[in-house]
Amino acid sequence: MSNDPISIEIDSDIAYTFACMAPEGVIANRLSHKADVYSFGVVLFEVLCCRRIFDAKLEEDQRFLGRWACKCIENGSIYNIIDPYLKGRIAPECFKKFLEIAYSCVQFELNKRPAMGEVEVTLKLALELQKKADSEMESINPQGECIYEEASFHLPFNCVLDDGKYTMGTE
Repeated sequence: MSNDPISIEIDSDIAYTFACMAPEGVIANRLSHKADVYSFGVVLFEVLCCRRIFDAKLEEDQRFLGRWACKCIENGSIYNIIDPYLKGRIAPECFKKFLEIAYSCVQFELNKRPAMGEVEVTLKLALELQKKADSEMESINPQGECIYEEASFHLPFNCVLDDGKYTMGTE
Protein backbone atom coordinates (compact mmCIF):
# COMPACT_ATOMS: atom_id res chain seq x y z
CA MET A 1 0.00 0.00 0.00
CA SER A 2 1.42 3.36 -0.97
CA ASN A 3 1.14 6.49 1.12
CA ASP A 4 -0.45 8.62 -1.57
CA PRO A 5 -3.79 10.16 -0.51
CA ILE A 6 -5.81 8.31 -3.14
CA SER A 7 -4.94 4.82 -1.93
CA ILE A 8 -5.40 5.85 1.72
CA GLU A 9 -8.86 7.22 0.89
CA ILE A 10 -9.82 4.07 -0.98
CA ASP A 11 -8.58 1.90 1.88
CA SER A 12 -10.54 4.02 4.36
CA ASP A 13 -13.70 3.77 2.26
CA ILE A 14 -13.37 -0.01 2.10
CA ALA A 15 -12.81 -0.22 5.85
CA TYR A 16 -15.77 2.10 6.37
CA THR A 17 -17.98 -0.23 4.34
CA PHE A 18 -16.79 -3.29 6.26
CA ALA A 19 -17.34 -1.48 9.57
CA CYS A 20 -21.05 -1.16 8.69
CA MET A 21 -21.42 -4.81 7.75
CA ALA A 22 -22.52 -7.50 10.14
CA PRO A 23 -19.67 -9.89 11.07
CA GLU A 24 -21.37 -12.85 9.40
CA GLY A 25 -21.37 -10.90 6.13
CA VAL A 26 -17.68 -10.10 6.34
CA ILE A 27 -16.49 -13.48 7.62
CA ALA A 28 -18.75 -15.97 5.87
CA ASN A 29 -20.06 -13.82 3.03
CA ARG A 30 -23.59 -14.67 4.25
CA LEU A 31 -26.08 -12.13 5.43
CA SER A 32 -28.87 -12.90 7.84
CA HIS A 33 -32.10 -11.15 8.72
CA LYS A 34 -30.16 -9.52 11.56
CA ALA A 35 -27.52 -7.91 9.31
CA ASP A 36 -29.62 -4.75 9.04
CA VAL A 37 -29.98 -4.70 12.81
CA TYR A 38 -26.18 -4.71 13.13
CA SER A 39 -25.80 -1.91 10.59
CA PHE A 40 -28.48 0.14 12.33
CA GLY A 41 -26.60 -0.15 15.63
CA VAL A 42 -23.37 1.02 14.02
CA VAL A 43 -25.11 4.00 12.42
CA LEU A 44 -26.80 4.87 15.73
CA PHE A 45 -23.36 4.96 17.39
CA GLU A 46 -22.17 7.16 14.52
CA VAL A 47 -24.98 9.64 15.24
CA LEU A 48 -24.53 9.56 19.03
CA CYS A 49 -20.75 10.02 18.81
CA CYS A 50 -20.70 12.36 15.78
CA ARG A 51 -17.87 10.55 14.11
CA ARG A 52 -17.32 8.24 11.21
CA ILE A 53 -17.74 4.54 11.73
CA PHE A 54 -14.11 4.03 10.73
CA ASP A 55 -11.24 6.48 11.23
CA ALA A 56 -7.78 5.26 10.19
CA LYS A 57 -6.11 8.21 11.94
CA LEU A 58 -7.09 7.00 15.41
CA GLU A 59 -5.31 4.48 17.60
CA GLU A 60 -5.99 0.91 16.50
CA ASP A 61 -8.45 0.08 19.28
CA GLN A 62 -10.47 3.23 18.50
CA ARG A 63 -10.63 3.00 14.69
CA PHE A 64 -13.87 1.01 14.44
CA LEU A 65 -16.55 2.99 16.26
CA GLY A 66 -18.86 0.04 17.00
CA ARG A 67 -16.19 -1.89 18.87
CA TRP A 68 -14.81 1.22 20.54
CA ALA A 69 -18.23 2.39 21.73
CA CYS A 70 -19.02 -1.05 23.16
CA LYS A 71 -15.74 -1.03 25.08
CA CYS A 72 -16.56 2.42 26.41
CA ILE A 73 -20.00 1.24 27.50
CA GLU A 74 -18.48 -1.79 29.20
CA ASN A 75 -15.95 0.28 31.14
CA GLY A 76 -18.34 3.15 31.92
CA SER A 77 -16.65 5.82 29.81
CA ILE A 78 -19.19 6.10 26.96
CA TYR A 79 -20.20 9.64 27.91
CA ASN A 80 -16.64 10.76 27.08
CA ILE A 81 -17.06 9.93 23.38
CA ILE A 82 -20.61 11.22 22.90
CA ASP A 83 -21.14 14.23 20.64
CA PRO A 84 -20.75 17.30 22.88
CA TYR A 85 -23.75 18.90 21.16
CA LEU A 86 -25.99 16.08 22.42
CA LYS A 87 -24.76 16.20 26.01
CA GLY A 88 -27.38 17.82 28.16
CA ARG A 89 -29.95 17.84 25.36
CA ILE A 90 -31.09 14.24 25.67
CA ALA A 91 -32.78 13.10 28.85
CA PRO A 92 -30.63 10.48 30.63
CA GLU A 93 -33.38 7.84 30.47
CA CYS A 94 -33.76 8.38 26.73
CA PHE A 95 -30.01 8.44 26.18
CA LYS A 96 -29.70 5.17 28.06
CA LYS A 97 -32.26 3.59 25.70
CA PHE A 98 -30.33 4.79 22.65
CA LEU A 99 -27.14 3.24 24.02
CA GLU A 100 -28.98 0.05 24.95
CA ILE A 101 -30.31 -0.23 21.40
CA ALA A 102 -26.97 0.44 19.71
CA TYR A 103 -25.07 -1.89 22.04
CA SER A 104 -27.49 -4.77 21.60
CA CYS A 105 -27.62 -4.30 17.82
CA VAL A 106 -23.86 -4.60 17.31
CA GLN A 107 -23.38 -7.86 19.16
CA PHE A 108 -20.99 -10.13 17.24
CA GLU A 109 -23.24 -13.17 17.42
CA LEU A 110 -26.41 -12.60 15.45
CA ASN A 111 -28.56 -14.60 17.88
CA LYS A 112 -27.69 -12.02 20.55
CA ARG A 113 -29.06 -9.13 18.45
CA PRO A 114 -32.66 -8.01 18.87
CA ALA A 115 -35.21 -8.25 16.10
CA MET A 116 -35.77 -5.01 14.19
CA GLY A 117 -39.32 -4.89 15.58
CA GLU A 118 -37.90 -4.89 19.09
CA VAL A 119 -35.54 -2.07 18.11
CA GLU A 120 -38.51 -0.10 16.79
CA VAL A 121 -40.49 -0.59 20.03
CA THR A 122 -37.50 0.53 22.10
CA LEU A 123 -36.97 3.60 19.88
CA LYS A 124 -40.60 4.56 20.43
CA LEU A 125 -40.10 4.14 24.17
CA ALA A 126 -37.02 6.38 24.00
CA LEU A 127 -39.08 9.05 22.25
CA GLU A 128 -41.78 8.82 24.91
CA LEU A 129 -39.16 9.08 27.67
CA GLN A 130 -37.72 12.20 26.00
CA LYS A 131 -41.17 13.81 25.62
CA LYS A 132 -41.98 13.10 29.27
CA ALA A 133 -38.65 14.50 30.49
CA ASP A 134 -39.02 17.60 28.30
CA SER A 135 -42.54 18.15 29.62
CA GLU A 136 -41.30 17.89 33.21
CA MET A 137 -38.44 20.29 32.50
CA GLU A 138 -40.77 22.79 30.83
CA SER A 139 -43.09 22.72 33.84
CA ILE A 140 -40.12 23.61 36.09
CA ASN A 141 -38.69 26.25 33.77
CA PRO A 142 -41.27 27.31 31.16
CA GLN A 143 -39.05 30.02 29.64
CA GLY A 144 -35.77 28.14 29.52
CA GLU A 145 -34.07 25.53 27.42
CA CYS A 146 -34.19 21.91 28.59
CA ILE A 147 -30.69 21.08 29.82
CA TYR A 148 -30.16 17.71 31.45
CA GLU A 149 -27.42 16.71 33.85
CA GLU A 150 -24.57 14.55 32.67
CA ALA A 151 -25.09 10.91 33.37
CA SER A 152 -22.91 7.84 33.50
CA PHE A 153 -23.95 4.56 32.02
CA HIS A 154 -22.65 1.13 32.83
CA LEU A 155 -23.58 -2.35 31.73
CA PRO A 156 -25.81 -4.06 32.06
CA PHE A 157 -28.35 -1.59 30.81
CA ASN A 158 -31.66 -3.22 30.59
CA CYS A 159 -30.27 -5.83 28.21
CA VAL A 160 -30.84 -9.29 29.53
CA LEU A 161 -29.05 -12.29 28.14
CA ASP A 162 -31.75 -14.93 27.89
CA ASP A 163 -30.98 -18.23 26.13
CA GLY A 164 -28.14 -16.56 24.25
CA LYS A 165 -30.27 -13.60 23.10
CA TYR A 166 -30.37 -10.04 24.31
CA THR A 167 -33.77 -8.73 25.11
CA MET A 168 -34.28 -5.04 25.61
CA GLY A 169 -36.48 -4.14 28.52
CA THR A 170 -39.28 -1.68 27.95
CA GLU A 171 -39.74 -0.34 31.44
